[in-house]
Amino acid sequence: MNLLNGITFSIGYNMIMPFVGIFAIKLGANNYEVSLINSLPALMALIGILPATIFINRAKNVFKFAYILEYVTRGFYLLVALVPFMSKFRPEAVVLFVGLLNLPAIVAGMCWQSFMSDLIPEEFRGKVFADRNILTGVLGTAAVFITGLLLDRIKFPYGYQIMFFIAFLFGILDAYYYSKFHYVSHKKEASASILDSLKTMMQSRKFIYFSIASFIFTFTWMMAWPIFTIYKVDDLHANNMWMSISTIVGSVGSIITYKWWANLADRKGNGIALSISTLLISTIPALWAKVTSLYVGAVIDFFGGMATAGYTMLSLNWMLELLPDHKEKMNYIAIYTIVTQFAAFLSPIVGTWFYEIVGYETFMYATTVLRVLSSVLLFAVALYKTEKAILSKGGV
Repeated sequence: MNLLNGITFSIGYNMIMPFVGIFAIKLGANNYEVSLINSLPALMALIGILPATIFINRAKNVFKFAYILEYVTRGFYLLVALVPFMSKFRPEAVVLFVGLLNLPAIVAGMCWQSFMSDLIPEEFRGKVFADRNILTGVLGTAAVFITGLLLDRIKFPYGYQIMFFIAFLFGILDAYYYSKFHYVSHKKEASASILDSLKTMMQSRKFIYFSIASFIFTFTWMMAWPIFTIYKVDDLHANNMWMSISTIVGSVGSIITYKWWANLADRKGNGIALSISTLLISTIPALWAKVTSLYVGAVIDFFGGMATAGYTMLSLNWMLELLPDHKEKMNYIAIYTIVTQFAAFLSPIVGTWFYEIVGYETFMYATTVLRVLSSVLLFAVALYKTEKAILSKGGV
């Protein structure tokens, strides 16, 4: 069920999300509205995480709550497909719906992370997530290719509406398979409050350092995301097919390296392997600084997929490794998610502002330097040793 959930999610997600930016631009979005497509989802997550965590801690059936939220999330795909029928505020509506869908999505994702830590023993997680990522990567890549091909051949905006509606159907399937996880709820422990967990976390130094370093890296990583879309569309004149090629080559790079990253993590540990991936990610803006051809850009995107595969897989593994094995687990996930989503909210807006002040090349080189420094911090956290274990598992 976890594999089927991942496959249907990947197909639906890759039929809509790689094309939302260019869809908004065609509807009249400006640079800041494009940056909001990246940052507003994080703001929605920040607004919803604390109330959702309190509700989850008190709910009798967290699993049912989680998969209902999954259905709600995919409903926003349908709303995005309906935007062209509006007479006014079309780009604003795209930004709003993409932002709002992340409110239920982030909570369902937090629950999924907790379920995975319960369902999959630590020694099997590398293989399980590598296998899942390979399958979802292959089918997601196929979905991106077909969608990009069709969008350039079907009159605007009908092609987008058709593809986004099909994405909605796959989203409903993804929520259905989520609901079929063989998850047995254990007897519910009395839940600690977020404030109590913050006090406990003060003793869990490595988790704190990991969260701080993750905030800094997320900020330096995501500040360039809207700039890549703007540069490809406005300066390199990328169409939907080229946007899908960018996603495809990145996915292929990820697919062929997932196993390698999993093996490296088994040998060196999640922290060191993740830190190596962030150092490789740091080079990408510098490589893009002088690019004037979409073909060269595709080669860099392929390398970017190889580097990013390690981070996207191992950041989850490392976070799960550091979680305490007690009733405060969901609170720790919530706090980590708040920290990273706050960075994800601020970063694209700050990045767009900085880009408009200094220009494209300077921005790319400056981003590289900032990413390298944040990568060094993650290496320091990975090498950090505590004098004694504070908790029975993780959180040290």
